[in-house]
Amino acid sequence: MEEAASAAAGAGGTTTIPTSDAPIPVSSDASTSPGDGAASTDPSATATAAATVGDDEQDSKEVVLRRYFLLEWEIVSTILRRIVDAGGVAEPADVQRIRSIMDKYQEEGQLLEPYLESIVSPLMLLVRSKTTELYSGTDELLDIIKPLCIIIYTLVTVCGYKSIIKFFPHQVSDLEFAVALLEKCHTMSSVTALRQESTGEMETKCVVLLWLYILVLIPFDISSVDTSIAISDHMDGSEVVPLVTRILDICKDYLCSSGPMRRMSGLLLARLLTRPDMLKVFSSFMEWAQKILLAVTDDFVDQFRSIGIVEALASIFKIGNRRGLSDAAPGTWNDCSVVMKTNIAARSSLLRKFLVKLAQRVALISLPPRSPSWRYQSVSSSLVANFSASTNGSGCSSCSAQQVNIDQTNTSSLEEDMDVPETVEEIIDLLLTGLRDSDTIVRWSAAKGVGRITACLTPALSEEVLTSILQLFSPGEGDGSWHGGCLALAELARRGLLLPSSFPDVIPVIIKALHYDVRRGPHSIGSHVRDAAAYVCWAFGRAYTNFDMKAVLQQLAPHLLTVACYDREVNCRRAASAAFQENVGRQGTFPHGIDIVNAADYFALASRSNSYMNVAVSVAQYKEYLYPFAEELLCNKITHWERSLRELSAQALSMLVQYDMKYFAGYALEKIFPCTLSSDLCTRHGATLASGEIALKLYQLGFTFTTDMQKALSGIVPAIEKARLYRGKGGEIMRSAVSRFIACISMAGISLNEKTKKSLLETLNENLRHPNSQIQCASVDALKHFIPTHLVSSGEKIANDIISKYMALLDDPNVAARRGAALALGILPYKFLALKWMPVISKLCSSCTIEVMKLPVGISNFQY
Repeated sequence: MEEAASAAAGAGGTTTIPTSDAPIPVSSDASTSPGDGAASTDPSATATAAATVGDDEQDSKEVVLRRYFLLEWEIVSTILRRIVDAGGVAEPADVQRIRSIMDKYQEEGQLLEPYLESIVSPLMLLVRSKTTELYSGTDELLDIIKPLCIIIYTLVTVCGYKSIIKFFPHQVSDLEFAVALLEKCHTMSSVTALRQESTGEMETKCVVLLWLYILVLIPFDISSVDTSIAISDHMDGSEVVPLVTRILDICKDYLCSSGPMRRMSGLLLARLLTRPDMLKVFSSFMEWAQKILLAVTDDFVDQFRSIGIVEALASIFKIGNRRGLSDAAPGTWNDCSVVMKTNIAARSSLLRKFLVKLAQRVALISLPPRSPSWRYQSVSSSLVANFSASTNGSGCSSCSAQQVNIDQTNTSSLEEDMDVPETVEEIIDLLLTGLRDSDTIVRWSAAKGVGRITACLTPALSEEVLTSILQLFSPGEGDGSWHGGCLALAELARRGLLLPSSFPDVIPVIIKALHYDVRRGPHSIGSHVRDAAAYVCWAFGRAYTNFDMKAVLQQLAPHLLTVACYDREVNCRRAASAAFQENVGRQGTFPHGIDIVNAADYFALASRSNSYMNVAVSVAQYKEYLYPFAEELLCNKITHWERSLRELSAQALSMLVQYDMKYFAGYALEKIFPCTLSSDLCTRHGATLASGEIALKLYQLGFTFTTDMQKALSGIVPAIEKARLYRGKGGEIMRSAVSRFIACISMAGISLNEKTKKSLLETLNENLRHPNSQIQCASVDALKHFIPTHLVSSGEKIANDIISKYMALLDDPNVAARRGAALALGILPYKFLALKWMPVISKLCSSCTIEVMKLPVGISNFQY
């Protein structure tokens, strides 16, 4: 009613936005002829209006908007002026041009909001004018209305229907015209041919339904508007108004649609049936809905109709009066519980989502409205207030003194006798089950329902709900339960329903969720759980004061930054960074918080390699985060299922050595050495790479290796060969890792005995013959460092033997062996090549000769 009561009386004139954000006025008089002219749409009017703005903030906003939209607005305003002057769309290309411009703003619809009135009002007044003529004219006018509705519906998809319907005409006399237009659209035959451009039928129906969504809010009895009643001059009080019947019949048909008309008709039904003068119509609709839902079958038409009905009922229970809906709540819940058990609900995640949404709104109707006095309330949500308090040095003390905290009050005084209906208990069980659903949209809706219902309960009952939510994090639960539990905890925290006294039970669970990663065959699952856990931490930062969050942040910060720097998924890295940034900003001073936020920003974390090699290294300079980072890499990342991530983690681990060499030379290497012989391929591959990279970094930093450490490092490769870990699955991966390990210990100058030298050289020579080019390149790189370090000083005999062996391989029938030998000869040191440089060059030149393929006997070159 408020929307209709605030409507402007006039239908014509010039439409502008009465704020400083007003763009360019466009004539909205649909009846103006082309010769009459239209209001000026000169873009300079915007600059003139902006110059008079006194508020710097508004002026800055206008400048930004014009910067991004000014050029296109000139095009759009020209097309709009041409449409208004012509009384319709003369050129079909104009519609496509506007659509292509508007579609670019799908992600930034707010940039269009200052221009919406200038676009929507003149077009809707044209639609209204043509609808009035259509009421007494021919159906050809529909061809004029359709292109206009395509433009309006494009704006609906970009900015949302709530932003658009504010500029629809809403005179009382428009109601019958709009219903007549909807009937015309409903009865016309649909074009089923596939075509790139829209025919405008669907868009017209949606726009008219939204128009009626506003018109049915008129503050008069609808029977007083229906002219058919005045013509018949009589109507029984028990009869339904004919105009309402027409709307209901069409909306019921659209409820079984698979398109956007289903949602629009549900919104229209919600506004219509919740009017005070629609009690009989509401009862009739509820009976019809119950009949359809209880008779649902596996037919796909019934599936769409069920979704439409449940969605409409959810909208009704959202905006309806509590007193009017309380009688219908039990029956609606019974129907909801029956449909939830059907095969259609099991197959349709969308239907389950709306059933969960409807169930929670039934519960809210069944519970008495209340604002829980036990809810956590922070002193101030202002960043300025938080920073000023922390600057004065009295932030924590003032918070502790003023904070209304459940831990410091007598909970017995907050306990109230509350009779919870059995229906509500069943609905809460349904929502807790919904948190385990296989689809995210169902879990998300269930989490919001848990938060809304908990706000209406007593502290004791809310504790029971929290206990049930924490059970979702049991070891036997799947990833869906963990995700749903995190969403529910976030909703409770946002609403102040998760009290600080519950932190000891909640925080350990959130820390586990931040690292949730379960291996499933050749991949893992859990990114959505980690993302939701970061959302919980973000909600903590917004909901609680620094006094209550100080100890919690000390636990969460290392884990948040670990996820922000080392998570495999970019959305998880950014979510954790956003949560950390929110806590730094909301909670006042935090050790190194601003420096870390500047380093781990949204764009820096976009690249995984940059996050591992640069951002993490920058954050790890602070001792609070160095050891959690190292532990994450040692325990999780170098054993990850993805090969590229293991290789990157080994390099990232070596970058942290500079901050504590003793830790990595002692604890880290001792932990890694046994893992090089693990039966798990990922573990031994990552451990082998990490051992070599750490050893090399220690040498570069000037660390002196003890005899025992050198013996342990030199014995890794022989132990791997003895265990025959080159064979079977993963042998190729281990060959590359071993080659890199040999290169690292060679550069690090690890001493080797003669037997080990011979063994490592045989390993590299064997890898040279491998057909995999990556293994060959890794082996060549290792020889480049191994030979100068360990073999140059062994004498000419070793040098001659190595050169002779590689020259002999150039005649090998195996192409891979010849390629490997040529690569190896290219990296031999000067002292080796100086002995036989002429034979080596001659042999390499002869190996470059193109070979003639020998064909089988009896086949000529031409035949081949």
